[in-house]
Amino acid sequence: MKKLMYLISAVAGVVGFSTAANADIAVSGSGGLVAVNDGAANTTNAYSSSAVAFSLSTSTANGMGIAMSMAISEASGSNTVTVTAGEAVTFTTGGATIVVGAVDTVVAGTGSVGGVNNGDWIDISTVGDSVDANANGLEDAGDNFAASNDIAVTAGDGFTLSTAIGGATLTIGYVADAVAAGDAGDGVINFTNATTTAAGGTVSMPLGAATVTAGFANADTATESETSVGAEVALAAGGGTLTVGMNQASLTAGNATAMGASYAMSLDADTALSVGYNNTKDAANNTTTMELNLARSLGGGASVFLDVLNVTGDGTVGTAFALGSSFSF
Repeated sequence: MKKLMYLISAVAGVVGFSTAANADIAVSGSGGLVAVNDGAANTTNAYSSSAVAFSLSTSTANGMGIAMSMAISEASGSNTVTVTAGEAVTFTTGGATIVVGAVDTVVAGTGSVGGVNNGDWIDISTVGDSVDANANGLEDAGDNFAASNDIAVTAGDGFTLSTAIGGATLTIGYVADAVAAGDAGDGVINFTNATTTAAGGTVSMPLGAATVTAGFANADTATESETSVGAEVALAAGGGTLTVGMNQASLTAGNATAMGASYAMSLDADTALSVGYNNTKDAANNTTTMELNLARSLGGGASVFLDVLNVTGDGTVGTAFALGSSFSF
């Protein structure tokens, strides 16, 4: 690691980055090896992945922090090298955090809890997928879509602001330009001609022994105007944390409701168990998902895990298992 940091510092000097800015550059790595059993496709395959992440930060003379990050990853499941992040800048000042660039739509899906699996692995299976037989993005004859409460814009280019107000945390955001629903945008914030936008806000605050989060979001495209409102409550229970939530979305195709719960606890100093349940019902489909994650640390950044995913109702039903190990460097 030390040699790598020396190399990065040397490269930074060669390309003209000044060390006078008192900048910090951190490098970390991760990897994994896993076997995935796809009960829907009746297949079992082994996969591997590796990634390198770069975190860059500095601070101005008046104490404002500026940070960016980027990761390069390769997974045998997709057999492609992917570069993520790098399209957002984070500013911290006066107790507030501002992110400008590629952001998720604030609130979208708040209350739709129940997901506990290591999605990077279990999502390789076909369980829970929507089947678009006509490959047209529309649900019609021969298709088998899973229920969804996603609004038209779930990510794009814009900003988010998070700050503390008393004992509460307020987060607001605006997506000024979404290239496509679900995409993080193209790095260009189009304030004047954008036709696909979203805005939302959440408030999270302690209420006795519980923490309550509630929020509202609205998304607009050239042909759609959709809203999402939800709330979730997290509280200590039986040595772990119980989270319950509900989300209601008003979509072009009709209303959608998602409700779920998750429970996470430590079995011992090195072993953690999480279970989750979610039921999502839209105008045409009803999908129930149950998840389990069991993870044990081996020390030195290594761990082993078991993920279980079961889906019933609409979409690709069945059970998937992911058993493997992950490494952090």
